[in-house]
Amino acid sequence: MRLVLATDAQKAERDVVTYPAWGPPLSVEGYMEREERLRAHPWSRAELKSWLLCAEDGGVLASCETYRTDSLLRAPDGALTPGDSFAIASVFTEERLRGRGYATRLMDLLAAELERASPRAQSALLFSDVGAAIYQRSGYQEFPAWDWRLAPEPGEPSALVDRLLTEAELGAALARMRRPEAPFFYWPTAAQLDWHLERERIYAELMPRPRPEANGATVGESTALWCMLGRTGTLMVLMFDARSAGDAAALLGAARRVAHRAGLSRVVLWEEPATAPLLAGVPGARREPREGSLPMVRPLRPGLPSGSATPIPRALWV
Repeated sequence: MRLVLATDAQKAERDVVTYPAWGPPLSVEGYMEREERLRAHPWSRAELKSWLLCAEDGGVLASCETYRTDSLLRAPDGALTPGDSFAIASVFTEERLRGRGYATRLMDLLAAELERASPRAQSALLFSDVGAAIYQRSGYQEFPAWDWRLAPEPGEPSALVDRLLTEAELGAALARMRRPEAPFFYWPTAAQLDWHLERERIYAELMPRPRPEANGATVGESTALWCMLGRTGTLMVLMFDARSAGDAAALLGAARRVAHRAGLSRVVLWEEPATAPLLAGVPGARREPREGSLPMVRPLRPGLPSGSATPIPRALWV
């Protein structure tokens, strides 16, 4: 077995194979368009690679994608060492080939390749929808996965915050947000955030449904950024930097009102170590175990901090 980079033709072939798992409610044609557009996005063009685990005869046994993302390791004196981490997406083995260890072999070969190819490699990150065991075999550690959910509510969103943010303000909004104090953390780029908005644009066009009137809000020095998950009718908070419990309530109140005006069914925020104490006092917020998207991390260098202190916001999901 060998690990190879997929050609454009092979990527399209895998789209056909993976449609039953990830395509609906889009049509096959819509799913193919979605994948083509996402791969054409500037962040994907810069950071995406598609991988195949192939048999000696060239037959594809399993596949996945990697997106390089920025990560930072904090020294005891507070100095930050920037590095490369790799978000792994779309791990797939056809049903007829399952139960033979191909996904595990793919993950092992991929980790070795990422370590070899990048001298700055720090970690691999994935979001499992099939539990932890399959990836634990390849050295991945699971992280806590809790959601905070709120129901949409009527009202004027801008009345609760200083201002609502448009997609054009994404970069400036990200720049004003605090970086975590954690020993190790990931930090998305503006292009990475816009990739989530491209998914929003695609579903708004293909389903079709209206896009939210804003993609974030600020109050004081606090900021929240969000996008619509058109497939599930969710307003998903991508990044959340609330400086107080009152700011947290104001930002999420604006999100609830934006969701209501867009006809969405819920607002969801992924819990991070720093946000949990603030969210507990937000009226109407419910803490629930997450279904799927279990964060798991594999170190790609010695000395990477372990444990649950690493914040993993939804902006990192691929």
